[in-house]
Amino acid sequence: MTDHNRPIRRWVGFALVSAFFFLITAGTFSSLGVVLPYMIAEFSWTWSQAGTGFSLFALMVGLAGTAPAWVLKRFGTQSSFGLGGLLMTAGFALLAMAPGLAQYYAGVLLLGVGYALCAAVPGIHVINNWLPERRSFAIGAYMMIGGLGAVAGPLIVTSVIAVTDSWRVHWWTMAIAMTSLAILALIFVRDRPSAPDGEAEAQTPAEEKSSRVFTTSSDWTFREAVRTPQYYVIVIALSMTLMCTLTMNSWAFTHMTALNIPAGFAAGALAANGAVNAMSRLAGGALATRIDPKWLLFGALCFEAVGMVALSVASNPVAIAFFVVGEGVGFGVVFFATAMLLVNYFGTTHNPIIFGTMNMITTIAMVGPIIAGLMAESFGTFALTYQVFALMLVVMAVIVGVMRPPQRKQAVPAGTDEATA
Repeated sequence: MTDHNRPIRRWVGFALVSAFFFLITAGTFSSLGVVLPYMIAEFSWTWSQAGTGFSLFALMVGLAGTAPAWVLKRFGTQSSFGLGGLLMTAGFALLAMAPGLAQYYAGVLLLGVGYALCAAVPGIHVINNWLPERRSFAIGAYMMIGGLGAVAGPLIVTSVIAVTDSWRVHWWTMAIAMTSLAILALIFVRDRPSAPDGEAEAQTPAEEKSSRVFTTSSDWTFREAVRTPQYYVIVIALSMTLMCTLTMNSWAFTHMTALNIPAGFAAGALAANGAVNAMSRLAGGALATRIDPKWLLFGALCFEAVGMVALSVASNPVAIAFFVVGEGVGFGVVFFATAMLLVNYFGTTHNPIIFGTMNMITTIAMVGPIIAGLMAESFGTFALTYQVFALMLVVMAVIVGVMRPPQRKQAVPAGTDEATA
């Protein structure tokens, strides 16, 4: 293959991992809630029984956060996508054939592990290796495509059920699509783009960035990274924003309709929020070579705070518009900026385990909807919850604003005991 075809080979790899992110998002988080009412009606489950499955899925995604790093290190990128695709196919098949709760729970548990193995950790690992010269843009575009999966998921469910009159066909459709992607990944995805036999792979230049964008000059180890306060600032910022988003997805519709917003208008606002979320990730990628992701994170936390305040008083179209834009841009850019900061601060070599550990820690964000429910029972409204979250986000934005890049200690001389150095 000639030199001018190498960029095409790299972008084919990017397209494959992006297709994975789109499909797993469309087939899980954004479509499970749409399919559940049909499953509940057929099996006469309670809402709590059905909701437990969704919680198990989200919990397993978080708990399996470091699994991709382990698989990548020992078996390579192909194995992560191949094994993840196999587990997701099995999970979709179990849901399609589910005769009751036990098989439903088993299916979502498999989907949770498979999701982790196919999502952002291996995806960004591929981008770091294949497209270092366009890393910021590629990561932003990758995350945008994943976000569009959240917009497409409900549309796919409703279309399949409208045509086939069967929720089981939807899960079979997801299983077939995932099997196809897994096969393509096993054929085409590599840890690094390979050169033809007898031909050395040309060194790909690193991404050019403004002098205002800090980039580490060396790769940090996992142990070094997790000992820095900057790592935990980044993790907590993402956890708090994720908690806001999970709470919003759980209760915003109920909150807006309680404020006399028509159900159709509220649903449309949530769909628009998802679209803004997706597009803002691409915008973040375009800006990240000229504006340090730290300041993108600072601005995004402020946007998220505005979105939470607007949602708390979302009784009119103006407030809802501020919510749609504020929360959409806020979460979308926080999601992108935290990933980029980990790369810029700690390098790419150990990024899978550094990034995967962050994903595992952010599982704590699942308490958000529970807290909101308890506060709503006590105060009769969700408004106070959103306002408290907004205040927490402002405090977090100030902490991010004063954060400085981490400084790596001098390497321990050879023959020195690291524990006593």
